[in-house]
Amino acid sequence: MRRNYKILIFSLIILLFFSFNVTAGTENFSPDFFRELADAVNKKPKLEIPDYELLELDNGMKFYLAQDRSLPIFELRGYIDSGKINETEANTGITTLMTELMLKATENYPESELALFKEVNALSLNLGAGSDRISISGNSLSTESKELITLLAEVLIRPQFNGRHFTRTVKEYQQLYRQQFYNDSALLNMYFFKNLYGNHPYGYNYNYNLILDFLNKVDSRELRKFYAKTIQPDKISIAISGDFDLEELKKEIKSNFADWKNNAEKLSKKQVIVNPKIHQKIIVVNKEDATQASMKMGYNFYSSKYPKRIPFLMGNKIFGSGRFNSRLMENLRSDKGYVYGINSQVSYNDYGGAYFINLSLDPQKALAGMKAVREEMKKIKAGKEPLQKQELFENINLYNAIFPKAYQHQIDVLDELVYQKEFYNNSDQYLNNFINQYNGLEVQEVQQIFAEDLYPEILFTVIVGPKEKILPQFKEAGLKVEVIDNQPVS
Repeated sequence: MRRNYKILIFSLIILLFFSFNVTAGTENFSPDFFRELADAVNKKPKLEIPDYELLELDNGMKFYLAQDRSLPIFELRGYIDSGKINETEANTGITTLMTELMLKATENYPESELALFKEVNALSLNLGAGSDRISISGNSLSTESKELITLLAEVLIRPQFNGRHFTRTVKEYQQLYRQQFYNDSALLNMYFFKNLYGNHPYGYNYNYNLILDFLNKVDSRELRKFYAKTIQPDKISIAISGDFDLEELKKEIKSNFADWKNNAEKLSKKQVIVNPKIHQKIIVVNKEDATQASMKMGYNFYSSKYPKRIPFLMGNKIFGSGRFNSRLMENLRSDKGYVYGINSQVSYNDYGGAYFINLSLDPQKALAGMKAVREEMKKIKAGKEPLQKQELFENINLYNAIFPKAYQHQIDVLDELVYQKEFYNNSDQYLNNFINQYNGLEVQEVQQIFAEDLYPEILFTVIVGPKEKILPQFKEAGLKVEVIDNQPVS
């Protein structure tokens, strides 16, 4: 009865807590909402930065603690400075598998007991394996904050990789990655990013064959060794926000984590090496049952420390935000009717990024769509159709309305603060500085910086779709195409 009561109360609080967010999220994707924003001038926002206390343990583990008495909720977010970047060609996929298994069983709590402990106390805890870092998120009622800290310690310090949960999870992941060969989007990402990043962990993790090879031979001892190298207290920073007694929480944290020792081993990481051989290359992945062609065009880009991110961001919003007033959408869909959808994106990683354009289109319009993208890039690059002051204003105005919605709650702000301070040495005022910087942009600066880093002449292209409808147009144009006949893994 007590367990059901806790779950009911927690569910009601979460529904209340996020009800305004859900409404706002729906409005964000409504055409009426965007028209309303276009007719209004939104004030430059300013985010409230929470007061926090930094608790750093002798082992290097850091906790940013900020009280919030508005609701009886206890939330944590954090990061482990260790991700897929630490993998090799031989163990590709091990970080994702490891983090999944860490949540299933510990030395003190076998799988069924750990699941019961979470359920009885209405605890939520998750780990996410990213390219450069593992993310941590969790929440509970404030009355169960001690139990959530206990759970966090169990998962991070005492994971159990032996047992039936290991065998079952490996089989589940094998099935998951086999299914990727039937998915248009997964195939597109695989052939694009494994070629773009090449012989690098960023590329390995899009190679589903490599992941399946690893899953076919992995054992729990290998996971234990990888865990010992990568999950260390001095790599972990955690933000905690909620209704708690500060001194009691600090005691609880020290009790659970102060005796955790670091492993002395240091891991090497390498930069992505650009491969000029893929410049202008076109790959067609044959998927006969595809009703549309999925296309990705792009090139290697800067790392997370790219100093011109903000003006490039705004230039790219004008160029390819995916909204109907963006250059790509307006010219390739509204005017020419080449595409169903199109947008341009930047992916920043610590050791090399990517800039790319995503298209979905009729397979028989693949060449026309590809050429049109290049032409739109060239117009901006050469200054024939430079970015306009009104376009910049509209995107800044929209950003002023949308951006703060991602930081409505204290934990959201604290989370970003921790991430920026710990990994990029930014200040507590990073978010407000970011707002001030994009609001202070001039269109000439945005045009110059965005044009400088557009390279239509080196675009690498991957197309997933039926080759019998795609290839004739390229053959007629005299363009060389590499064809890959997709063979689903059984």
